[in-house]
Amino acid sequence: MNLKDGYAAILEAAAAGWALPEKLWTSEWADKYRQVPSKSSPEGGQWRTSRTPYAREPMDELSSRSRTQEVVIMAASQVLKTEVLLNFVFESIDQDPGPMMVVQPTEKAVKDFVSQRLDPAILAMPRISDKVPSSRKRDSGNKITEKNFPGGVLYLGWSNSPSELASKPIKKLALDEVDRYPVSLKGEGSPVKLAEQRTANFPRRKILKTSTPKVRGASVITDEYESSSMAQYWVPCPHCQALQVLVFENLRWKKTTDEDGTKRHWPDTAVYVCEHCGSEIEERNKPWMLADKPMGGLAEWRHRHPERAKKGYHINGLYSPVGLGFSWAERAQKFLEAKKDPAKLQTFVNLHLGEPYEDHSDQMQAAALQARGEPYPLRTVLPGYLILTLGVDVQRAGYFALHLVAWGRGERCHTVDYTEIPGDPSRQEDWERVITTYRRRPVRNAFSVDLKVSMTAIDSGDGVTVHEAYKYARKYRHDDVMVIKGYSQPNKPILGRPSKQDVRNDNGAMDKNGVDLWMVGTDTAKSALFARLDGDLMHEQYTDRMVRYSAELPVTFYEGVASEFYDADTGKWVKRPGKRNEPLDTWGYAYAAAHHPRIAIHTARSADWDELEKMLEPRVHDMFALPLPTQASAEQATHPTPEVQTSAPGAIDHTSTDTAADTATDPDTAEAASAPPAQAARRDDDWVPDMRDDWN
Repeated sequence: MNLKDGYAAILEAAAAGWALPEKLWTSEWADKYRQVPSKSSPEGGQWRTSRTPYAREPMDELSSRSRTQEVVIMAASQVLKTEVLLNFVFESIDQDPGPMMVVQPTEKAVKDFVSQRLDPAILAMPRISDKVPSSRKRDSGNKITEKNFPGGVLYLGWSNSPSELASKPIKKLALDEVDRYPVSLKGEGSPVKLAEQRTANFPRRKILKTSTPKVRGASVITDEYESSSMAQYWVPCPHCQALQVLVFENLRWKKTTDEDGTKRHWPDTAVYVCEHCGSEIEERNKPWMLADKPMGGLAEWRHRHPERAKKGYHINGLYSPVGLGFSWAERAQKFLEAKKDPAKLQTFVNLHLGEPYEDHSDQMQAAALQARGEPYPLRTVLPGYLILTLGVDVQRAGYFALHLVAWGRGERCHTVDYTEIPGDPSRQEDWERVITTYRRRPVRNAFSVDLKVSMTAIDSGDGVTVHEAYKYARKYRHDDVMVIKGYSQPNKPILGRPSKQDVRNDNGAMDKNGVDLWMVGTDTAKSALFARLDGDLMHEQYTDRMVRYSAELPVTFYEGVASEFYDADTGKWVKRPGKRNEPLDTWGYAYAAAHHPRIAIHTARSADWDELEKMLEPRVHDMFALPLPTQASAEQATHPTPEVQTSAPGAIDHTSTDTAADTATDPDTAEAASAPPAQAARRDDDWVPDMRDDWN
C-alpha cells in the first residue's frame, strides 16, 4: 500500500465513523438481515416479505420510523403473528435498542418460545448474535428470561405472574396470544393492562398485541381489534381484478347426492368464487393475488377506521401462501369434520378463520333453563328426593350465596332454594346469623316430614375470608359442616382427599391442623351438570329429568347457572366477563357435599335409598289420615314459603326428624349405584349458534 492509498483509507474510515446508521423500515430490515432457521420453519433461509406480503404493513407500523404506538393482530393460527413479533424484536435490537419485553401466556410457553423460536433465530443471524451473546458463555447476560444487548435488554415473562408484569419500565412490549391470558390476576387486575402500564414513561413506546381469538364476549384480542382501525387485506380476482376480502363462505366445493339420498362432499375440488364476477379462482393464483403494491401487485390493507391511532389487522387462514399452512381443500375438509360438533366448530372458527366464536349459549341457556321451571314452590322437597345438601359461597363484597339442593336415586336433584343474604364475612356473628340459622332450618316434604340439611359445604374463598371459613368449619366440624376449596382443572374428582389446615383462633394464634380442607373438582362438577341438563332435553315429563328447577327462581338465577362456557381449547370452564356465577358455583359445592363420606350419594345402594324412603316418605297411614299423596299431587301442593331472615334472630335448634345424615350409607360397604358424571359438556344441536346459513 502506498501513501496515497493509506490516506484514502483513513478518509473512508473517518467518513464511515461520522456517517449516520442506516434507518430501515422493519420489512426492509427483515429482507436484508433476517435469517429463518429451518428448525422453526418449513422454508428456512433468507426472509422474504414477498412470500407473505400482508406482513409488510403491520411490521412497518412497528418500526421506529413509524409514529404508531400500538398494533393489534387478530389472525388465524400459523398466519402472520409470530414472525411479525420476531422481526419487531430483532429490528429493535439492531436499530432502536432499549428495554423490551415479550409476554407469553404461561411459563412453559416462554420456555418453548425461547428454545424453539427465539434462540434458533438469534443463532442464525450474525447481525443479532454478535449483539446477544450465547447463553452457553459464562457471564453472557443471555438467559431464558433475560437477553442483554448493547443499549437495552429483552425480558421474557408470562401472564399469570404479577411480579413478572409489574416491576420494570419497558419501551417496547409484545403481548403474544393474549386470549390465553387469565382474565384477571387476584388483587392486580388484567395482566394486559398491568403490562401496558410499564410503558407509560416512554413517549415513543411500541405495543404489539397478537392472538388467535376465542369466544366473543371473553376475547381480549377481539375487543382490542374492534377498538382499532380494523384493517382487512383486500386481494384482486385474477379474472375481473376487483378487490375483495377472502371469506370462508365463498369457498365452494363439489357436492353430490347418491341414489339412496346420501349427500357427499368433495373438498378436494375446493375453489374460491369471486363475489363480483362469480368466476372460480383456483388456489394456484394465490401468489399473484397476495402481491401488494411494492411488488407491483394490487393487494392492500384497507382500514375501516383509519382515523384511529391504534392500528388493527385481521387475517384468516385462506390467505396462507401456497406451500405454507393448510390448503383451501384441507381447510374445507377440516370444516366438514367440525361442523356437527360445537367444540370442534369453535376450534375451526378460531384457528382457521381467526374469528371469535359466536357462542350465544349463555342467553339461550338462561332462557331455556327458565322455561324448564316447574310449578312447585321454593323450599319444597319433591317426592323421591331424600337428602338435602347446602352449598355456600362467601363473597367479601358483603353477602353469602346459599344454594339448597335435594338429592334422590341416581344423583337426581332439584333446587329447593337459592338466596343471597347480606353479611360481613369478617364477622363470625354474621356467619352464625346467616349460615347457622339457614342450615338449621328444616324443610317439610310432601309427606309432612321435616328434613334437615345433611351436609353444608362452604367455599374457603380467598386470603381475606379463608380463616373465617376455617374457624366456622372447625367450630361445627361435628355438625355436618365442611370447608372446601375448588380447583379448576379437568378430570379431577368431585371431592378429593382432605388436608389438615392451621386455623387462626380468636387470640390470633394458630391452631395446628385445626380443620380438614376438602378439594373440589369444580370443572368436573360443571361438566356433570351441563351433561345432565343436555340429556334432560329429551324428557318432557318433569319426573324423568336429572336436574329440576322451580318456576319461582328469578331470571338472575338462571343467568348465573349459564354464566360460564366450556373452552374446548384448554378443557376448562371459563366465566364470561361481567357475569355472576354464584348459582353455578354453589350447585357444585352442594354436589360436593353430597359426595362427603357420610353422605356418598354416588355409592349409595338401592337398599340404602329404600331405607331412607321408608323413614322420610312413610306409606303406612291410619284410617283417619288424609289420602297418601301421589307424586303429581305432591308436586302441585303448595307450602308456606317464609323468607330467610336477614336480621339476627336467635339460633334455631335441630328440631327435624333424623334423616339422611344419620342413615346415609357406609362408604366402606357401599356399591356404586350410578355412573360417574360426564367429564365434558356437549350441547344439543338446537343450542349451537347458526354460524353460517350455507354451512349445511
